Amino acid sequence: MINNARTFLQPHIMEGRDWRGLELAIVRLLLHCGWRDVQDVGQSGDKGADILAVRHTKENPVGDTYLFQVKSVSGSSYVGKSAINEAIKAQSHYGAKVVVVVTNGDFRPSAVSRKDELRANGFDVRLWNGAFVKGLLAKYPDYSPLRREPREYQQGIVNSIINGFEDGRTKSLFIVATGLGKTVIASAATDALIKKGIKRVLVLCHSVDLIQQLQQAFWTQLPKTIPTRLFMDGQPPVPIEGINFGLYQTLYGYLGGIEPDIFDLIVVDEAHHALANAFVSCIDHLKPKHLIGMTATPWRGDGATLDSVFGEPIAKVSLIEGMRMGYLAKVDYRMMCDNIDWKALPNLTQHPMSIKDLNKRLFMPQRDDEIIKHILNTVEKTTKPRIAIFSPSKTHAGEFARKLNANSVSAANASIDDKVARRRILMDFAAGNLKAITAVDVLNEGIDVPDVNILVFLRATHSRRIFVQQLGRGLRIAPGKDTVIVLDFVTDIRRMAAVAALDKEAKNGRRMGEAETVYLRDGVVAFNDEKTQRFVDAWLDDVADLQDADDAEQLSFPTELI
Repeated sequence: MINNARTFLQPHIMEGRDWRGLELAIVRLLLHCGWRDVQDVGQSGDKGADILAVRHTKENPVGDTYLFQVKSVSGSSYVGKSAINEAIKAQSHYGAKVVVVVTNGDFRPSAVSRKDELRANGFDVRLWNGAFVKGLLAKYPDYSPLRREPREYQQGIVNSIINGFEDGRTKSLFIVATGLGKTVIASAATDALIKKGIKRVLVLCHSVDLIQQLQQAFWTQLPKTIPTRLFMDGQPPVPIEGINFGLYQTLYGYLGGIEPDIFDLIVVDEAHHALANAFVSCIDHLKPKHLIGMTATPWRGDGATLDSVFGEPIAKVSLIEGMRMGYLAKVDYRMMCDNIDWKALPNLTQHPMSIKDLNKRLFMPQRDDEIIKHILNTVEKTTKPRIAIFSPSKTHAGEFARKLNANSVSAANASIDDKVARRRILMDFAAGNLKAITAVDVLNEGIDVPDVNILVFLRATHSRRIFVQQLGRGLRIAPGKDTVIVLDFVTDIRRMAAVAALDKEAKNGRRMGEAETVYLRDGVVAFNDEKTQRFVDAWLDDVADLQDADDAEQLSFPTELI
C-alpha cells in the first residue's frame, strides 16, 4: 500500500531551501494534474518566466496557454507585488493567456491587491500559495491522469525485467522502436522494482535536453510518493531514496567519491551511446543489483554492439510490429520527384562520378512556390492538418514559414536563436494556435504533438537514426488520425535509394531484424510519376546501401536507358 502522507513536495522544498527544486516540483505537479506540453524554462534569459504549459479541458479542448512565475521563500518572508509585475512583463514576451505566480509560502496584501487590480483590467492573473499547492496535489490520486497503462507488449517486457531480477539476473536490455513507449516500459519497471524493495535508482542519459525530457516522462508514470532529483551542470548525484536523473558525463567526474553499491538500480536511456569510454568506466565502477538499458536505435557507426555492456536483448519491438498492432500511424510516403532532370540522365551513365556531382546534375533547383502548391493541395484534402516541415537551413525555415503565412497557413520557424520566441512558438504549436512549424533539426527530439499528420522533408539527412526520429514526429496516433502523409522533396540520390529500400522491404513483407524498419502491406512509397518508379527500379536496384555514403563516393550506373 502506498503511503499517501509522503509526496514529491519534500520538506526542504516547501521550507524554501531549494528554489530550483520548487520549480521542478511545480512542473511535476502540473503533469500530475494532467496538464500537457509543460516546458521548464526557468534559467538565464527567460524574461521572467519559469514554466510554460497548456491546459486542455472539456470546455476548451484546444487548450489555454499558461505562464508560471515560481518564487521560493524561507522563514517569515512573503512574496510581494513585484513578482506579479515581473510575470506580467514575461507574458508580453510569451503571449500566454493566463499568468500564475506560485510560492511555497504566501503573498503580501500588496500582491493580492495588484492581482485584483490586473484582473479588473482584463488580465487573468492567479496566485498559488504553499497551502494551495499542497491541497491541489492532495486532491489527485497517487498516479497522474496522464499515466499510460502498459500495453500488452510493454507489460511483457516489464514482466521479463521483474522476473529476471527475482531470478538473480543483473542486466536487461530492450530495443523498442520510436513511438512505441520505451520510457513507459522503463518507468513501469522502475516503479515495480521500488515496490519490491529497490530504494536508490539512477537514470542516465548523454545530453541535458534528453535527461530533462526523460525525468518528465517518468513523472507521469510514477506515483506521487517517489521523489526525484536532477543532477547536471557540476552538481553531484546524491543517493536518495528515490530516483536521481543525470548525465553519465557528470557522474564520471564524481565517480571516485561514490560507493560502488550505493545505487540499487541503474537505467540507461539511448543505450547505443553507452560504449563511450566515460560510461564504460561508470559501469565498471558501479555494482547495482540490476542494470537496464533501452534504445530505439541500436546501430553504431563503428559496428560495436551493446551486448558487452547490457547482455543479449530480452526483447525487440520494431516499427513493423508497432504498425501491425495499430499503435503507430500508417505512413503515406510520397516521393516528390518533379525536380529530376530527365534530359541529363543519359549522360550521367557514361562514367563514374561522385555523389555530390551526381546530385548537382540530376536534381534541378526546387522553387518554394511549387513546393507550397503541393503542400496546399495536401492540406485541402486533410482533416485538421497539422504540419511539421524540416528545412535545409535556418534562413530557409524562416522564409518558408513566411510564405506559408502568405498562403493562409499559420506557421512559424522554430529554428531561431531567440530561445524565448522559440518556446512561445513550440507552445503555440502544441496548443493548436499554429497549423505549421518549420525547423532544421529542433523537431528531431523533444516535441510530442501526436496529431501532426503531415510531414514535409525539404532536406535529406544521411543518418538513418535521424531520419527515423524525424519520421517519428508523425507516427504517433491520435483521435481522428490513423495516417501520416509524408511529402519528401528529394534532392539527394542517397535519400531516394534509402526510401526505395524501405519500400522494397515493406512490399516483400520481410522483417530485417532491426528495430527501425518501416512496414506497410502495400509498401511505404508512392512515387509521383511512373517514370520515377522505373528510374528507381532500373537504376538503383543494384546500388549498395547509400544511406551513409560520403559526398565523394563514386557511383556507376547501368548504361542501358530507361
